[in-house]
Amino acid sequence: MKIIIRGRHLEVTDAIKNFAEEKVQKLEKYFDHIDEVEVVLSGHMHKEFEAEAIAKVKSHSYVVKAKDKDLYNAISESKTKLKDILVNEKHKIIDSKRTPLA
Repeated sequence: MKIIIRGRHLEVTDAIKNFAEEKVQKLEKYFDHIDEVEVVLSGHMHKEFEAEAIAKVKSHSYVVKAKDKDLYNAISESKTKLKDILVNEKHKIIDSKRTPLA
């Protein structure tokens, strides 16, 4: 899985990058075939941070956004939202492959 961390109107330090990478790495536990995850971090004038996570899985892209006054909380919240989406997609795939018992 390829992980891209970038900042928009925000300097991404090594500590922020490492934290985001650790959070994103945990997504592989919930969905196996993630090709790439891009995390875009941005700071706004009102001291509110936004973390946008884009997961690319085969021909699908899943996008989530989270805002918080703390950048680390925004990253964690976006990871949680993305995890929920990926778990639901995995359940859909599993359910579609099951055959009903007659």
